[in-house]
Amino acid sequence: MFFKKIKTMFRYNKELDVIDYNFYRSIDILQNLTNNELTKINDIFIHKSYKKGETIFKENHPNALMYIIKSGRVRLHVNLPYEEITISDLEAKKHFGEIGIFLESNRISSAYALDNAELIAINKTEFIQFVKNQPGTGIKLLYNLGKAISNDLLHVFSVIKQHETK
Repeated sequence: MFFKKIKTMFRYNKELDVIDYNFYRSIDILQNLTNNELTKINDIFIHKSYKKGETIFKENHPNALMYIIKSGRVRLHVNLPYEEITISDLEAKKHFGEIGIFLESNRISSAYALDNAELIAINKTEFIQFVKNQPGTGIKLLYNLGKAISNDLLHVFSVIKQHETK
């Protein structure tokens, strides 16, 4: 009984959460959303913490969450038989893992925290339901995600080209 009371006392309460609208708008995929839209999408966010060096996900593991970095840094990398290739070192306000929102596939890279990191995760099922329930906001999000993924793809191609010239 005592532990149940303690657990109830420390349960996360989203109603007490103060939404940092300026932070959300500084993220490219959320930048043109209204306060009302940001409040609604905040309801599907999952807040996660990782310690320096901790694995966030591994290559070939199931792809179920997209992440936004609230603080800290994250490294995305792929493991080849002869070496590890860094795809990108990401900082606050950047996002990764978007493929999991769209495809039924395994991860194509691994990610770990370069520093202690606070991340916001978005579950595929919750995201799809959100888009269905909020089609106007959903269109904005999907457009912003499309632009972001296109830019990320251009970056990955530049990394591959640099690696080929070594």
